[in-house]
Amino acid sequence: MELPDYPIYCHWGGEISQSSGDVTYKGGERKFGFVNCQMSYDEVLSKVYDLMRCDSRYVELKLLMRYPMMSGSYEAIPLDDDNSLKAMLIAMSQTQSTTMQLFIEQLPKQPETQSHLESFHEMDSWASPFPYLPLTNQSGLTGSFTRMLTDEQYASEHISELTSPTQTPHVEATNGDPSMILFDSLDQICVDLFGEEAVGVDSDVDEDEDTQDANDKAIRESAPSQIFNNVAELDPILLDSWRTWSNNHSFDGEFAIGQEFDSLAQLKDIVKGYSIAKNHSFKVLESEPTKYVVECKRKSSCKCSWRLRAIKDPCLASFRIVRYNGPHASNCLGDINSIDHPLLSSDFVCNEIKDLIRADPSLKIRVIVQTVKVKFKYTITYKRAWSAKQTAIASIFGDWEQSYEELPRYMQALKESNPGTVVESCTLASNEDPSVHIFLRVFWAFKPSIDGFKHCRPLITIDGTHLYGKYKGTLLIAMGTDANSQLFPLAFAIVESENGESWKWFMKCIRHLVTQREGLCVIFYRHAGILQTMNEVNSGWEEPRAHHRFCTRHLASNVNTQFKNAYVKNLFGKAADARQRKKFDYYLGRIGELNVEAHKYLMDISSHRWSIHHDGGFRYGVKTTNMSEAFNGVMKGARCLPITALVRMTFYRVNSYFVTRRGWGKRRIEEGHDFVEKATTTFEMNMAKSGAHEVQAFDHEMGLFEVTTGRGGRSSGKGGNVHTVNLVAKTCTCEKLKIYKLPCSHVLAVCRSRSLSYAAFVDPFFTTVEYRQTYLKSFHPLPDVPYWPHYTGVRIVADASKRRGVGRPKSS
Repeated sequence: MELPDYPIYCHWGGEISQSSGDVTYKGGERKFGFVNCQMSYDEVLSKVYDLMRCDSRYVELKLLMRYPMMSGSYEAIPLDDDNSLKAMLIAMSQTQSTTMQLFIEQLPKQPETQSHLESFHEMDSWASPFPYLPLTNQSGLTGSFTRMLTDEQYASEHISELTSPTQTPHVEATNGDPSMILFDSLDQICVDLFGEEAVGVDSDVDEDEDTQDANDKAIRESAPSQIFNNVAELDPILLDSWRTWSNNHSFDGEFAIGQEFDSLAQLKDIVKGYSIAKNHSFKVLESEPTKYVVECKRKSSCKCSWRLRAIKDPCLASFRIVRYNGPHASNCLGDINSIDHPLLSSDFVCNEIKDLIRADPSLKIRVIVQTVKVKFKYTITYKRAWSAKQTAIASIFGDWEQSYEELPRYMQALKESNPGTVVESCTLASNEDPSVHIFLRVFWAFKPSIDGFKHCRPLITIDGTHLYGKYKGTLLIAMGTDANSQLFPLAFAIVESENGESWKWFMKCIRHLVTQREGLCVIFYRHAGILQTMNEVNSGWEEPRAHHRFCTRHLASNVNTQFKNAYVKNLFGKAADARQRKKFDYYLGRIGELNVEAHKYLMDISSHRWSIHHDGGFRYGVKTTNMSEAFNGVMKGARCLPITALVRMTFYRVNSYFVTRRGWGKRRIEEGHDFVEKATTTFEMNMAKSGAHEVQAFDHEMGLFEVTTGRGGRSSGKGGNVHTVNLVAKTCTCEKLKIYKLPCSHVLAVCRSRSLSYAAFVDPFFTTVEYRQTYLKSFHPLPDVPYWPHYTGVRIVADASKRRGVGRPKSS
């Protein structure tokens, strides 16, 4: 017999109100959940933490239940152990009340000192009961627009929604402020910096010369190559840009074709966990060492086509989903009447979902439909849910048309409150009324970002992503990288579309208004408009004033699309990632053997544009535009908002980065650290490894040494590689010093043997002083709207031709 679930109604953020014979809760936020009689108190408490989306490491929850007394009155009784939980369940089963109300107090905890990497792993396990499935779209309700803009949980829930289907970034969370439930989820997004080794530690295995037969076998069987699988440790948010092509997950908590699992046992566990959470059952059709196939148990009765098929990777122990039909059919939930109701109008639904939209403006239409179904037991149409959502957005964040009119006044207030912030706009005069201009483009960059970028490494990535609100458009973003390999939002623009003119305008704004640094390395995908802009004479971006580098992940995707050969794509990844010339030549030669046209295609593209070996160290080992795309993922919720609300969100979001990281930098300096955390971790691990190396001096005055890597205790017999270190020229034949601007273990071995400091071999942009200076400048809040400066310019209106037609906009 199936045990009943009891609903609980959680209240927090307000205050308890005691009246004669009753206790109620005023204000704050509220959310439904369910418990059953088999759950312990700790399990119920964990459930409440999940409902409120807060972290038990930093927040303590005190629970009070609205408990019925014998006299018929109600009192607030503590719910703090198994006995009080049992009393609550008994009361719910014996009274007419169908819901137990819980009043919750949140108390901040003193955070424990721990490394950022440890925090990421803890948060990753806390965030979702199924580590290979993303969270469903259940945002906690917020009380105001400003809180939505600064709510760090918001970023956590949207980081998986990147524009490219080739990424499944993970969410890292660390805490620098106990008053924040979750802080900036992008604070630990780190770029693809140190190659394939964990946190940039030297790998002698990579330097060994494998036999041709072994390489050929790996090339034939790898899908994809582990040599290009290089950011899992350093970049825990983005993980690696190769494996995530096959690990992409949808946002709605469903499986996806290409998802990988470490073993068959793990796959089975995840399928079971999914089915339990979704209240479904399945039937195993095939379960073999190399294959696993399941389908919905109610396939016949409900006509449910849910089906999953996974096979074992031929060279690894992992399983990959190759076919998937999901989710389950809407009627595969039991005997729920799904007939529509005439009173469920779009206005009625709008009022019901306002709090949800306030917390998450990107809420999917199917989620709205399901929310209504769960609450009212009726299913509304997609069109009605869409209309309700648009009405809710307009009522919360402002009317779409009015938002264009408000934009100039908001930008004016922004510049006056934050002097030095730059705004550039482009409009078209109306043929009907000269006092009316049609919006075309707007560019903005905040003064603290402009000043802070001077202390970031000379590198930016640029990317564009679609808006999908009432009006079409594209959000362009330029991202830098700070000393600790974290994203640094530099500049933004909203343009009509990605084309030659819009990219030219955006890059011109950056060069003239934001930074005039010479020798900037710009990483981008090979969009025709960007290529045209970057090569234009006297643009400030032509070489050698700037160094043009291609995103290798996009280029690999182009190779795969054009030649439809996974082996060629993987070989390209190996060639792009090869630090040493012999490796590069070998992999490029193998491409030529497999596909002459693919080899010619790559040879027609200058090697220094995509090869780490030929780069010259300008891209600091960064190979992709993941930085910009990751921020696009966080901004996805804003990309369906009216234009002024979107700009406001960038203001609050970037400010939250500065506040958190400013504190980190201050503490790091007070603790006496010369270098940022990630660089220090690399030094320590490479230093430990350098102890096994043998150093032979050749010329002390010229700083010329030979270093033989230690074999250690490796059963495989790896190691014993020989490299030449030149301390005067600051070079090592392993190429890592030139590429990553951090001393490799071979340089550190020489420094140890000569009792020299390794600081001279560290790029200045990795110092704590530079990190502190990056975030030293502060943002300033805007005054209340009535005190904004009066705007006397032309009236700005939306471009009617950009109004989105009927249909579902493609999500990116």
